[in-house]
Amino acid sequence: MPYIVAVTPNIPPADKDDFLGHWPAIKGDIAKQPGVLGVSGGEVIGENFGPVSEFKFFQTMAFASAEDEKAFADSAWAKEHFQKAAAKMGAPPLIRKFQTSQFPADKPKALTQFTFLELADGSQHEGAKQAWMDLVAAIGGNSMGGASADDGPTTGLGVLGWDSRDQAIEVYKKPEVSAAWDKYKTFGKVITILVKLEA
Repeated sequence: MPYIVAVTPNIPPADKDDFLGHWPAIKGDIAKQPGVLGVSGGEVIGENFGPVSEFKFFQTMAFASAEDEKAFADSAWAKEHFQKAAAKMGAPPLIRKFQTSQFPADKPKALTQFTFLELADGSQHEGAKQAWMDLVAAIGGNSMGGASADDGPTTGLGVLGWDSRDQAIEVYKKPEVSAAWDKYKTFGKVITILVKLEA
């Protein structure tokens, strides 16, 4: 099964322009490493459908299997890369790993919604998954998703594409979507970010 590693680096706001200027090279270097299927990342422009007050960046790395991800994480290149990156950050990055459905072949939309559901009860994963599918059906879009595959809290991941933040806000106001969204949130703590991905 495919794997996604989701990384939220702690980049000081003063370093925003410098980081964004180096991001294409960073992305290219990661993408060249053995086992890496793809790398994407971008600025977070919305959190829980509201604006963000400071610079945040979100990055994903895709792998065909858990074995490929582990081989990458254990490689000398990755250890050196993350050591150098950590030295420039004020705090360690937040890293989560997810086993996912097959990656979509479609070109990403202007914004990508990443929704993380930290389950109050890990045994409720299937119910939460169905609630997400019901939400996607109410929206009328396409989605991919997954479940956490690390030592962190049991967390579901849902991914949707949007043309704009305003479009997402308006769609979630629809009664049938709002009801499905409210039901989904009953399964635990939800954090949603909108990312302007540079795939």
